[in-house]
Amino acid sequence: MFKALAVLRCIGEADRPLTLGDVCRRAELPKSTAFKYLRTLRDSGFVAHDPDTDTYRIGLLVWQLGQLSGEQNRIREVALPAMRRLHERFDETINLGLPDGREIVYLEMIESSRALRMQARLGSRDPLYSTALGKAYLSALDEDDWRNLVPGRLTPRTDHTVTALAALRSELDQARARGYATEIEENEEGSSCVAAAIHDVRGVPVAAISVSAPDRRMNAELRAEIGKHVAAAAADCSQRLGYRGAR
Repeated sequence: MFKALAVLRCIGEADRPLTLGDVCRRAELPKSTAFKYLRTLRDSGFVAHDPDTDTYRIGLLVWQLGQLSGEQNRIREVALPAMRRLHERFDETINLGLPDGREIVYLEMIESSRALRMQARLGSRDPLYSTALGKAYLSALDEDDWRNLVPGRLTPRTDHTVTALAALRSELDQARARGYATEIEENEEGSSCVAAAIHDVRGVPVAAISVSAPDRRMNAELRAEIGKHVAAAAADCSQRLGYRGAR
């Protein structure tokens, strides 16, 4: 147990993702031992592994089990009032998502009181490229950065998932221009979602807020209206985190 905690601590204290060799040196463990603990920590969600770079970083579960400490708790506190306002206006499911590697994690959620709710649940994960939350986050990054967060092969989640990189790039350009991203049955059959990114005081995108609903309740006109309100809500959250807009 002590050795596993030593591995977790050295990853948590690092200012960058670590390779297996890095972990061995920092934790002073043999390669086979370090790998065994890394695999256990990865499988349990305490450590996240990037297969492309073969590096390890702290997983989202660490702070989830710490009951949302630090920056994540601040984001949640700031976003909840805006989420409640969106819920009161549209009575659809409101989501707060946090990026974790190539996935978006549902950090907070206010469910619709109406029938036909969404399948996503608090703490669940979805790919960045197939969700409005994820695409809103990606659209706030430079291409060199967002390309590292998208797999070389975009696996379809539904028959409507965008699987061509050029098409995804076009969607991100549109999201950047209008201030919000959309997703129509790309992650879940029969559902639509509209989302906008939240920035911190440094101007770095740290989360996204969205409104999701069954596709039959969200036509193009309503998506545009929701988009304006979601973008305004995200901008308010960003301002409360200290963001003052592009410099």
